[in-house]
Amino acid sequence: RLSVDGEALLELYDTPGLEDAIELLDYLERLAPPGERLDGPARIERFLAGPEARQRFEQEAKVLRQLLASDAGLYVVDAREPVLAKYRDELAVLADCGKPLLPVLNFVRDPRQREEEWRTALARLGLHALVRFDTVAPPEDGERRLYESLALLIEAARPRMERLIRDHERQAAERLQAGRLLIAELLIDVAACRRRVADDAEQIQAATRALHQAVRQREQQCVEALLRLYAFRPDDAAGRALER
Repeated sequence: RLSVDGEALLELYDTPGLEDAIELLDYLERLAPPGERLDGPARIERFLAGPEARQRFEQEAKVLRQLLASDAGLYVVDAREPVLAKYRDELAVLADCGKPLLPVLNFVRDPRQREEEWRTALARLGLHALVRFDTVAPPEDGERRLYESLALLIEAARPRMERLIRDHERQAAERLQAGRLLIAELLIDVAACRRRVADDAEQIQAATRALHQAVRQREQQCVEALLRLYAFRPDDAAGRALER
C-alpha cells in the first residue's frame, strides 16, 4: 500500500503465477455450449463459479479473482526468457478478465534480454503500452513512468498517480540532500582531523597508522549511513578504501 499524507493511493497485490495457462485456456474455450456466446469476463465468471476453480485450477482462480477485484494488472516479464506459448496463453486468459493490462519488462539491461521479441509478441496481443525496468539497475525515472502509464490506462486514477509522482520526487530530493550532508560531514571531519605527537619517528609512525584507521572508520560510518538512506543492504555495494 502506497500512501501520501496518510491516504492510501495505490495498493499492489503480488499473486502467484498461472501454473497451467495452456490447459486453462483450452478449458475456458470449452465452457460455452454450442450456440451460446460468452465474452471474456462472462467466461471467467462461469469458470470461477464451477468446480474446477476449486480443484485443478485452484491457483489460477486466485489470480483471476484478484484481477477482477483490481483496477488493472501488471504483467511482469523476465525479458531474458524466450516468448513461449504458455506466456501468450497466460496473457489471453488474463485479457478475458476485461481489465487493463500493463506489461513490465524486467532485466532489460541484461545482455541476454529479448526485448524486441517481447515487444513484437505483446503487440500481436494488442498490448502496445509497456514499462521497461531493471531490478538490478533500476532507471531513475522507472517508478514515475509506471505511475504515468497507469494514469493512461485508468484515467480516473490520474490525480492519485500524479500525487504519487510528486511525493516520489519530493522523497528523492530529500534523500539527495541528506546524502550530500552525510558526505559533506565526512569531508569536514576528515579535513579537520588532527593528531598532536612528539617529534619521535616511532610515535609519528604509530600516530599516522592510528589516523589512517580513524579516517577509515569514519568513511565506513558514512558508507553505512548512505546505504541505509537509500535502503540498500550492506552487501549490495562493493567498496574500496579511499586513496590519498
